[in-house]
Amino acid sequence: MRALIVDDSPTARAQARSALEDAMARLGLDWAVEEAGSGVEADMTGLEVLAFWKPRAGGRRALVVSTDVSPRDREKALAGGAFAILEKPVTGETLAAALAGVGSSP
Repeated sequence: MRALIVDDSPTARAQARSALEDAMARLGLDWAVEEAGSGVEADMTGLEVLAFWKPRAGGRRALVVSTDVSPRDREKALAGGAFAILEKPVTGETLAAALAGVGSSP
């Protein structure tokens, strides 16, 4: 399994990586973690990245983390192929709860 963290802020990416590594440790997961500074290295929002990614996903699933999780954004993310959407900042605990059971899934 692999995880991709996309954020234009290096600080936000570092925080997300730390939370993800904590979540993986809690769940006993050993994923490769990669980072990108933008949606197309991400001049796109998370939802735009998801729309671009979904047709190419090949059954892989996404978790969206956003600064503003409105009901409309939640609906768009879930319709776009995300299995969950969380509001920033995330912690290892909240990521572990969202990722529980995903570690062995495609």
